[in-house]
Amino acid sequence: MKIGFVSLGLIGGSIAKAVREKYQDARIVAYNRSREPLVAAFRDGVIDAATHDIDDTFKDCDYIFLCAPVQTNMSFLKKLDPYLKDGTILTDVGSTKLNIHEAVKKDAPGAHFIGGHPMAGKEKSTYANSSKDLIKDCYYFLTPSDTVTEKETAAFKEFIASLGCNPITVEPKLHDNIVAAISHVPHMAAYGLVKLVRDKDTPENYMKETAAGGFKDTTRVASSDPTMWEEICLANKENIAGLLDEYIGIMTDIRFLISKGDSEALHALFKDIKEYRDSIIG
Repeated sequence: MKIGFVSLGLIGGSIAKAVREKYQDARIVAYNRSREPLVAAFRDGVIDAATHDIDDTFKDCDYIFLCAPVQTNMSFLKKLDPYLKDGTILTDVGSTKLNIHEAVKKDAPGAHFIGGHPMAGKEKSTYANSSKDLIKDCYYFLTPSDTVTEKETAAFKEFIASLGCNPITVEPKLHDNIVAAISHVPHMAAYGLVKLVRDKDTPENYMKETAAGGFKDTTRVASSDPTMWEEICLANKENIAGLLDEYIGIMTDIRFLISKGDSEALHALFKDIKEYRDSIIG
């Protein structure tokens, strides 16, 4: 089995490490713009060949993972297209799916494309932070295109499951709405909370200095890569904007109850939400 990775960052590096652990005889090749991740991946025994160009290093791959930010992944499609053999499964790990599906139709129409999105990550990117266990037990969205057969989808789903993930197959549009609610809007909330503290802090920085576990846990994702989140917001702007409107409405309602001093309504709301949150933990 030959598997290609375009970009060895946090997610690409973690998937490559998981593949190497499970399939020790696989041939793994990788592209990365900078040298350091490729050197580290060689040192770790994760990859067998490396390149700074999209070239025939990717010829005859069974799977190719696009692991760069969303817009950057699209820029690789035309370059990769000549090296896709009949049966090569092209996939990605981006946080939005409609846009990459549309780009594949335009720039690599013959590609056997299955969109992918592992629901795993850290606030720190780069290969240095990758781990073979990062994707273990995570939910992994799959969004097959019209060019893949049910057999190919089933085989890729089995492959992803073999890496310790829980694959879920959905339509691209549904995926983008789901992740807007459970990932994209929470990131925006975290950015907003950090901005609030920065803007309202005292000259002595008391808020910053005394911020404890609760604040740090809630805003951890605000340390994520700015370029990646700029691209995600632009790629999924309708879903994010719509759900932000819903969230702002909820916060406005909570603000009203607090201003009104309605202890009974506040307690009922918090109790109801606590029960739902506890069910997520379970």
